[in-house]
Amino acid sequence: MKLRLESEEELRALGRKIGANIKLPKAICLKGELGSGKTTLVKAIAEGMGILNGFQVRSPTFTILNCYETSRGRLYHADLYRVGELSLDEFSFDGLLIVEWPTGNIKCDCTILFEIQGYSRILDFSMCEELLQT
Repeated sequence: MKLRLESEEELRALGRKIGANIKLPKAICLKGELGSGKTTLVKAIAEGMGILNGFQVRSPTFTILNCYETSRGRLYHADLYRVGELSLDEFSFDGLLIVEWPTGNIKCDCTILFEIQGYSRILDFSMCEELLQT
């Protein structure tokens, strides 16, 4: 299923809904060009999961992996844009893992594809339709 989102607020509302209803543990990969809304979606999912005071979602482009505490469990946010190949197999993720720019070795339960068309974003949930079943 593909969704056309016309504004950043629509993207944030979708992310909050996913965060509030997602079944954990889960690993989600996000693929799409720079500026397509991947980090914005992660921020909104964190809001939906009830990110705790004192935590602020930031792109982990340079740190590779950030961890945030939420009322629903931990949210791990990885950004592999600057990394050639990296395996996260040795890590144990007990909550939600979201990986931007996944490499070939990353095992995700589902992948969301992002595309920019004019002022719209197209999100392809074909491999993640269960996230929309809430």
